[in-house]
Amino acid sequence: MKLRDDEERRVERETLLPASPDEVWEALTDADRLAEWLAPEVEIEPYEGGEIAVRDSDGERSGTVETVIEEERLTFTWSRPGDAPSRVDLIVEAIPAGTRLVVVETGPTALAAAGWSRRLLSLGRVFALLPA
Repeated sequence: MKLRDDEERRVERETLLPASPDEVWEALTDADRLAEWLAPEVEIEPYEGGEIAVRDSDGERSGTVETVIEEERLTFTWSRPGDAPSRVDLIVEAIPAGTRLVVVETGPTALAAAGWSRRLLSLGRVFALLPA
């Protein structure tokens, strides 16, 4: 199904991670940690108004960090050159077994659901491989 230019797509995925919220937060806000699961090349300024740039085999997306609530929420907009931006909310929630991470992307060019599923699976592997 093709979206009209003015239609928004919404993708929501979540994963449970065997890590504390502060460990997950680091994986969301540190460029080296982001490169382990989001894309091979990531630059981020994890403060409101900061920039984000992500490069992978699909090209480059760049944008602006909008919201930073330490260990709770990171929100940014990003887009490929010439595309309309989408908004990404990364929501961190402490649970008894670790942390629930919810990703919500909205916008006409939101990443396919399979893209976020693959990325969150990679993030889960990162935490599974870390020594306890």
